[in-house]
Amino acid sequence: MGGLTPRGTARERFLRERGAPAVPDVERRARSAEGEDFEPGYLGWEVARCAGGLGAEDQGVLASLAAACVVSIESGSTRMPLEGPAFVAALSAAGAEEHVDAARRLLARARAAAGGDAVTAVVGLPGERKPLIVDGQWLYIERMRVLEERFCARIRARLAAAAPGDPRAATRALAAVASGPPPLTPEQKRAVRDALSSSLVLVAGGPGTGKTTTVVALLRALVWMGVPMEAVAIAAPTGKAAQRLSESITAGLSSVPRDIASPSLHALAHSPQTLHRLLGWSPSAGRFARHQNDPLPHRVVIVDEASMIDLAMMDRLVASLRPDARLVLFGDADQLPSVEAGAVFRDLCASLGPTRLTTNLRVAREESARGIIAAAQAVNAGLAGEGLLSVVAGRGSIEAVTFEGVEHLAGRWSDVGGPLLESWWQRFGATGEDVVRRSARTYRFPAGAPEAECADDLRALFDHYARSRLLCVTRVHGLPTGAGEINDRLLARLRGGGSRARFWRRAQELPPGAPVMVLRNDYERELYNGDQGLVARVDPGDGGEARPMAVFPRDGSFHAVPIDPSIELAPAFAMSVHKAQGSEFDHVALVLPDDDMPLLTRELLYTAITRARRSVLLVGSGDLLARAVTRGAQRFSGIAERMS
Repeated sequence: MGGLTPRGTARERFLRERGAPAVPDVERRARSAEGEDFEPGYLGWEVARCAGGLGAEDQGVLASLAAACVVSIESGSTRMPLEGPAFVAALSAAGAEEHVDAARRLLARARAAAGGDAVTAVVGLPGERKPLIVDGQWLYIERMRVLEERFCARIRARLAAAAPGDPRAATRALAAVASGPPPLTPEQKRAVRDALSSSLVLVAGGPGTGKTTTVVALLRALVWMGVPMEAVAIAAPTGKAAQRLSESITAGLSSVPRDIASPSLHALAHSPQTLHRLLGWSPSAGRFARHQNDPLPHRVVIVDEASMIDLAMMDRLVASLRPDARLVLFGDADQLPSVEAGAVFRDLCASLGPTRLTTNLRVAREESARGIIAAAQAVNAGLAGEGLLSVVAGRGSIEAVTFEGVEHLAGRWSDVGGPLLESWWQRFGATGEDVVRRSARTYRFPAGAPEAECADDLRALFDHYARSRLLCVTRVHGLPTGAGEINDRLLARLRGGGSRARFWRRAQELPPGAPVMVLRNDYERELYNGDQGLVARVDPGDGGEARPMAVFPRDGSFHAVPIDPSIELAPAFAMSVHKAQGSEFDHVALVLPDDDMPLLTRELLYTAITRARRSVLLVGSGDLLARAVTRGAQRFSGIAERMS
């Protein structure tokens, strides 16, 4: 018998045997899931080992099916289709396209549930406790099917419960806030009315449709109804989205008249938090503090950017609510769905019907927004060719780009990438005299907060970088159009030239003036995945030397965090479109890859375009752009079907 190994004896055996016929040749797709890496091929092998009595060929086919199902979950689906091109694509993604016909035969045996067939030891039918479940024309990993069923049951129970609150009080409260300013549109009034009188409300709207105005009106109406603000929770999936929501609420409250709602609302404005923090996630314990047996105390829970929430987190949220609590979900169902499995907000909107905000208010206020909204609508409608090109200005060279409205710079990155980055750096990078000075200076933080003059300079530096962002389809290093490679090139410019090598493998090597983003939740420092900050030279006032630290906005001021090996930061001159969700910038450039990839979809284009307030530059092949417009993101989920 072999000895124990750090990765586990079973995994070591798999790695030794992976070349055998019984094990599919699956490329490693390591991914973090609650701190554990898992590999589709390894899990497929484990499932196949449990089916005692199968021959080597059948074991290989079964391992391929299980691996393909895991790959589907990694791609965001909760189940895998068993028919059509999507079935073939799923097996191909798991490196097992040669097993398509054999997999169909194996599944037919599982459906027949023939007595004595070894495959039925691990492949079952709905209601059975087996690793893989065949449900009609779908294959589930059993835990994902249970999660879907449990979540849908909780939603049905919430919808069937008596609506909280007094309808007459809700009518009076709506009348008190409807006149604004700004006055609510009929759609916004309906959204507030529904949120005041229902246990579950979905409010769906694109950019500029007044979702934040609706949130502010809802909060004011709750005060008029006598709901104490400590009984209201406001949350978002990421730290950046929560920060932006806080800023938007504060700005919205500044425009409304002071009334009985004002004192408590202004205190609430700074309280949006991440869902993990709301639900009491403990990394050391590996669990949430809030659950169905210890629910949240709040009577109203408002969540923004709901399209980013995966199935497991949405189930956790719904399970943690009081039976009489209201849940109000705001989001854009046309954006990219969650990174993890599920497209829950989109599925719920499809099955239950949301309260829709369709009137674009930003167009009426801002001339520059019209082209962006028109381009987003064309992409969302799948209008390639003349549909999109009619609202996009074609540019033959980087010299012709104006960074106004929506522009398209056609060409391969190898041809246009260098000139684009040079122009981008000169316009939006650390080139101006004030930006260079603020990047290089030392900031004094006595007693943990910056001095007033330092805070002003930091705010100006943050505002400078908040104006613009390069967005990429992926952040993979080694890909010229990935955010990692582009960040390397711009970091080299910040350092004054030199090598483009990835010299920031450790966060301590990031230079002052570099915009950065948090890659993993850090609860001790109160930093969350997606939080954006800057590296600055800080004198903490402890008698030691000034040193580079990561500085983040917090509660209207700034918080400096020592950079040590435990903090996970990456430069953020460029970021993936997924990471940009929940953010807005004046100017956005979307860098398309030179070659097509499955990630390039209509939803990704729509999400990238709608991150911008003033201008969008689309960089890449026109053919690739048209292909992306006509291709939707495939997420296979049973929620809409179960809720219908």
